[in-house]
Amino acid sequence: MKPRRLLLAAAAGIAACSENPAELRRQGEAFPVIATWTAAVGPVGSSAVTGSLSVQQHQGFRMDAALTLTDTTSTDTQSTRYQWRIFRGDCATNTPAVNAPNAPSPTGLLLFATVQSYPDVTVDYVSGTGSAAPVIAGNLDSLTAYSIRLRLFQTATNWNGTNPIACGNLQRN
Repeated sequence: MKPRRLLLAAAAGIAACSENPAELRRQGEAFPVIATWTAAVGPVGSSAVTGSLSVQQHQGFRMDAALTLTDTTSTDTQSTRYQWRIFRGDCATNTPAVNAPNAPSPTGLLLFATVQSYPDVTVDYVSGTGSAAPVIAGNLDSLTAYSIRLRLFQTATNWNGTNPIACGNLQRN
């Protein structure tokens, strides 16, 4: 008699779930913005690249980024391609992260998200501007310093953030 009651209770539970499913959010617009971050990108050294980054951080581990770059000093007749990344660490930091065996956390620059999160930006030689608007998985921590760093395009994607041609510190608004 006991197994029959268990079976009946399980069947009732399954039937109840199929009739009244939990709400499932699949569209990004359904997740509210919980923070906005911005950065003014300035040239480093003799570079003339400037820009701005705006990040809308959504509830649900997702960020919409909007990057605009400007380089009006180019005299070439070809567009210039740049790589960009968000790193933990401000623009004053120029050493890669070191994760010593006994250290509780790495120190120095540490890449935020994956390399695939950052599409290259091509600055058109006629207008002198370029942009990218990727969706990045993750959330920035308001107690941590972050910077956006740029370099000229290279085939190697494993950049540690050192020696950028332009940099900007992210600020939570």
